[in-house]
Amino acid sequence: MAHSHSWPPSWFDPDRHDLLTPLNVRALAHPVRLTLLRLLREDGPATASGLGERIGQSSGVTSYHLRTMAQAGLIVEEASLGNRRDRWWRAAHEATTFSFRVPGQAGDTEQLEVAEQYLRMVAQVGYERVLSWIGTLVERQDELTTLPWQLGEASLSLTHEEARELSEQIVALLARYRRDQAGRARGPGGPDEARPPEGSERRRAVFQFQLLPDPHPARAEPAG
Repeated sequence: MAHSHSWPPSWFDPDRHDLLTPLNVRALAHPVRLTLLRLLREDGPATASGLGERIGQSSGVTSYHLRTMAQAGLIVEEASLGNRRDRWWRAAHEATTFSFRVPGQAGDTEQLEVAEQYLRMVAQVGYERVLSWIGTLVERQDELTTLPWQLGEASLSLTHEEARELSEQIVALLARYRRDQAGRARGPGGPDEARPPEGSERRRAVFQFQLLPDPHPARAEPAG
């Protein structure tokens, strides 16, 4: 029987998840590639020129990064949409999983530095999403009392086993609300077009959570 800290975790599905480790993370450790993959996942297949217009880059730049991602298996060509002039690309999987725990793929110092760069970019994207939402509060003042969105933080005291259990429970809960389990983009034909219950509105949302050790744990005051 495998230990709970062995790889892979129960929720990992190689048919649905890109797997990044320190050995192969360089393929996505670039802000343009990270953005391109997000757009392909959220809005469906696109061409290099179309993506370039959206992110303010030339089609040559986006083509280079798309080819790099294709070589790494992160995206694939959508042959049904392509023609002699344009190649269409789509995300190969619906999500990306990064792990240090894959056997034999812990990486050396140089590879860990690239992994750190990648994780910093992922954290920055999440941070910017939050700030972007906060920046809309004034224009939403008439509806703020009815909106469900929130930010939160909770201090916990966990063993490693409890932390793994909590993470798995969160992933399992999220799966109940995912409507793109087949890996479809969230754009045309995806879950955003699913009809919501009568009287309600469906909005695209992003769930973020970080479960990390406290870098500055509080120290108990000395007695007396």
